[in-house]
Amino acid sequence: MPNGSNVEGVDGIMAAYASALHNVALAGPTLFGPVINMAAQIAGQPLSHDRSKIFVLLIITDGVLTDLQETKDALVRASDLPLSILIVGVGGADFTQMEILDADNGRRLESSTGRIATRDVVQFVPMLEVHSGRISAVQALLEELPSQFLTYVRPRDIKPSNLQVA
Repeated sequence: MPNGSNVEGVDGIMAAYASALHNVALAGPTLFGPVINMAAQIAGQPLSHDRSKIFVLLIITDGVLTDLQETKDALVRASDLPLSILIVGVGGADFTQMEILDADNGRRLESSTGRIATRDVVQFVPMLEVHSGRISAVQALLEELPSQFLTYVRPRDIKPSNLQVA
């Protein structure tokens, strides 16, 4: 996959992942801030007149974050954009920080300037829980996506386009 390419659907994600496996070596440091900022830049561009579109960033990580505050700052900024971030933790690393990023506890993230995220944009799933049979990977990853989408479109009064009722 060329740098900056978009993919559509699960098949596109799987093809991009397969391609990346052949071209990427996993190594530290684990920096999410720059990746989230790039995704936010893309999501913030008027790429389409379809305001009901949401962008999804999938991050697969095997390490502990080394830029937690930069990542929090990027996520708070991204909370105003049509962007959701799915994070999959692989391996046995301590993913406590990822749980902090996923605002499932009801507390929204706060940036270094004191700004509070307007909505939760992160869903984190540790693969160890999936492999243990406790949850389905796809179900766990996509579980919050509908509510994240709705918390973006409802305050902006964005209505579905071309809605046909049978």
